Amino acid sequence: MELYKEPIVYNDPLLRIQVRSFHSAVICQHGWHSHPELEIIAVRSGTMEIHTADNVYHLRAGEVLILGSCQPHLDLRKQNQVVDYVVIQFELEAFLDSNMLPFLYLFQESVLPLVRLNSLSRDNSELRQQLYSTVIELQREHEQKHRGYEMAINYLVKKCLFLILRHDNEGLLEHNRSMNYAKLKIVFDYVKAHLSDKITAQQACLLANFSYTYFLKYFKQTLGITFTDYVIHRRIKYAERLLLTEDLSIAQIAEQVGLPNISHFYKLFKRVHHCSPKRFKYTIIARANETIG
Repeated sequence: MELYKEPIVYNDPLLRIQVRSFHSAVICQHGWHSHPELEIIAVRSGTMEIHTADNVYHLRAGEVLILGSCQPHLDLRKQNQVVDYVVIQFELEAFLDSNMLPFLYLFQESVLPLVRLNSLSRDNSELRQQLYSTVIELQREHEQKHRGYEMAINYLVKKCLFLILRHDNEGLLEHNRSMNYAKLKIVFDYVKAHLSDKITAQQACLLANFSYTYFLKYFKQTLGITFTDYVIHRRIKYAERLLLTEDLSIAQIAEQVGLPNISHFYKLFKRVHHCSPKRFKYTIIARANETIG
């Protein structure tokens, strides 16, 4: 099986999500494919099949399917049959906030293959209907782009995750580890207070009263991302805010977010947003002016 690594393109630098609507009889051109982003499919009319390595999912109108990060899959439908459906693909970490921290690791493939969560909506019509309507509403917000649609999309992605968590009657998202979030909160507070300074895992593990090796393992298991990636995420989010609210040069912003090596700052920023800081700022300001106009 030849696996195509599908590139996901984000049109909005503030929203790490791709939203597409299809009304087509064309079979997936890529064959078997995967991508690091989570994917949710909602069928509006017609029927289609989604194949994974272990299962075949038959989707009808009003049904949804969840595919986890890097889950190989194949989209099929009957020849000449038109299917109307919506696909959303997003980076889970991009929707990270303090309220989600205790639950983020639950949606990592390393803990549970997320494709297994589809049994929840299959057996629960209320969850199925709510997930479907949430995805359709998200697609509508993305298409219409009314003022504040970015906030709506952010909310609706989190609502999808909340619905799955709240309706997990099978205990799929339960964990059997004792998580000490109080100790991690000390670490989160430390990172937030020192974004302009040097942040070290050594200092973080001392605050949490963990050994260095155990802290790194514990942090990754709990959040699903490494401590280093978490710090980078916080620094880039801080840089976004400074770009849009302060009259500072790129070098000054890089310094203020604790990344004084401007080449390194550019590299990390582009890794997150696939564009330069200047391009990011221009795109957001231009879009805001269009909305006002």
